[in-house]
Amino acid sequence: MKNILFTLMVIFIGLSNPTKAQTESNLKFTLAEAQQYALENSYAVKGTEYDVQVARKKVWETIADGLPQIDASVDYNNNLNLSVSLLPAEFFGGTPGTYTPIKFGQRYTSSASISVSQKIFDGSYIVGTMAAKVFVQLSNDQKKKTEIDILNSISLAYFTVLVAEENYITIQENLKINEKLLTETNAYYQNGFREELDVDQIHLLLNTSKNQLADAKRAIQTSRIILKFGLGIEIDEGLELTNSLDELVDPARTESPVLSNFDISNHIDFRIVETQLKAQELIIKNEKASYLPTISAFYNYGKNTSSDFTNVFKSDVPWFKSSVLGFQLKMPIFSAGQKRSRVQQAKINFMKLENQQEMTEQNLKMDATLSFSNLLNAQEKYENDVEGLEIAKRIFDRTRIKFKEGISTSTELSENEKQYLDSHSAYINSTLTLLNSKIAFEKALGKL
Repeated sequence: MKNILFTLMVIFIGLSNPTKAQTESNLKFTLAEAQQYALENSYAVKGTEYDVQVARKKVWETIADGLPQIDASVDYNNNLNLSVSLLPAEFFGGTPGTYTPIKFGQRYTSSASISVSQKIFDGSYIVGTMAAKVFVQLSNDQKKKTEIDILNSISLAYFTVLVAEENYITIQENLKINEKLLTETNAYYQNGFREELDVDQIHLLLNTSKNQLADAKRAIQTSRIILKFGLGIEIDEGLELTNSLDELVDPARTESPVLSNFDISNHIDFRIVETQLKAQELIIKNEKASYLPTISAFYNYGKNTSSDFTNVFKSDVPWFKSSVLGFQLKMPIFSAGQKRSRVQQAKINFMKLENQQEMTEQNLKMDATLSFSNLLNAQEKYENDVEGLEIAKRIFDRTRIKFKEGISTSTELSENEKQYLDSHSAYINSTLTLLNSKIAFEKALGKL
C-alpha cells in the first residue's frame, strides 16, 4: 500500500507540473555537442555506415572466391519407367530380322559425391582483391563526405534556431511597447489631448507587431523541426540549445580569415576523385587480365548404387566408388576485338576521371576564394548593420518620447518604428549570413 501511494504521488506531481517534467527530459546541446550527436544518430550517417559494412563484407566475398571451394551433392531416383532398348531377336534365339525390347538398369538409383576446386592462377582474381579494398576506401570517403555535410547542415540549423529566437524576443519587446503606448494614447484621447487618428495609428502598429510575432513564433517552430530531423531525434522531443548567439557570433565577427594555408589534397571531394582514379586503374588492369590464361585444380570423389529395392542403403546393396583429380587450363584465343574494346573503354573512363579531377581542383579553389570573399563581406556588413540597428533604435526611442510629450506625430512614430524594424531585420539576416559564411569558409578549406 505504501508503494502504491508513493507511485500515485509521483504521478500527481508530474501531472501537476508538466512544464518542469518536460524540461528535465529535454536534450541539451551546445553546437559541438549537437554536431557530435548528429554524427552518431543522423539517418544519413547511419546509411553510409551500412554502406561501409557492406563494402567490408565485399572484400571477404572477393577473397573467398580464391580459396578452396567444397561442394557436396546427394541424389536419390525412383525410375518409374526404365528406358527400353531394342536388341536383335536372334541374340535371344528369336526370329532373325525382329527385335526384342529390353529394359536396362534397376528402378532405384542413388549417388553421393564431394568435389573440391581451387584456383591456381587467375589475373582477374588478383585485381579483384585489390579493387575490393579500394571500394572500402571509397565507401569510407563517401561516409566522411556525408559527415561533413551533416556538420554543415547541423550548424546552419542551429544558427537558424538561435537567430529566430533572438528575432522573437525583439519583436515581443516591441509588441509590449506598442501595447503600453496604445493604452497611454487612448487615455490621452479620452481626455482630449490626442486625436482619434493617433489611436488608430498606434492600434495599426500593434496589429502589425502581433502578426510579426506570430510569424517569428512559426519560424522558431520550423527551424527547430529541421534541427531535430538533422539530429535524428523525434520531432516532439524537447530540445534546449545551450550556446548563446553571442558565443557563436563573436569568433566569426573578430577572427581574420586566412586563405594561404589551403591544402587541396586534404579536401574530401578531391580525395574521393583520387580514390575513383585508383579504382579505374584497377578496372583497366582487370580488363587486361582477361587476356591471361586461368589455371585451376579440382578433385571429385563419389559413390553410386542401384537396386530394385526402395531402401538402397541396406548393407547388402553394393556402392561403387569413383574419383577424379585434374587440372584445367583455359586460354583465351579470339574474341573478335571484344576484350580490346573493353580495355579501350576503361582507358577512356580513366581520362574522363582525370578531367573530373582537374575540374574538381579548380572548383575547390574557386569555392575557397569565393567563400573567403563572402566571409569578409559578411563581417563588414554585420558591423554596419549592428551600427545601423543602434542608430535606428535611438531614433525610434527618441521619437516615442517625443510622441508621448506631444511633439511628434503618430505618422512619424510609425515611420521610425518601421525603420527600426527594417534595421533589425537587416541585422538578423546579416547575423545569420555571417555565421553561415564562416561555416562555408571552413567547409571550403576542408576543415569542417
